[in-house]
Amino acid sequence: MVNVASVGGLTNFPLYPTYSASKAAVHSLTQGARMLLDSQGTQVTGVYPGPVDTDMARGIEMDKATPQTVANAILDGVEDGREDIFPDPFAEQFSQQFQSSPKDSEQQIAAMVGEMAKAD
Repeated sequence: MVNVASVGGLTNFPLYPTYSASKAAVHSLTQGARMLLDSQGTQVTGVYPGPVDTDMARGIEMDKATPQTVANAILDGVEDGREDIFPDPFAEQFSQQFQSSPKDSEQQIAAMVGEMAKAD
């Protein structure tokens, strides 16, 4: 089972609060499914991409992964048996920060949002 969430579900992106809340729910459901289905041998994988070059992210001015790159990384991660997949450079960097300190991740996103606001 593969559930696609977002790094925005691990630390809220305040420009898209309802998006982040829905992705946080997907993250929580993924954790619960993993615990419930582990005893029967079902692999449950959470995917946490950063910005992907799709219509939804069209107005976001930052580097974005291609959908193909993300899809390939998901398939590789599932084949490798990873529980959590961070399929692009932004997500991988975010993962390292988040795993080190969730609070620092929150502050990192706040700073990024502040920079985006200055650019507008």
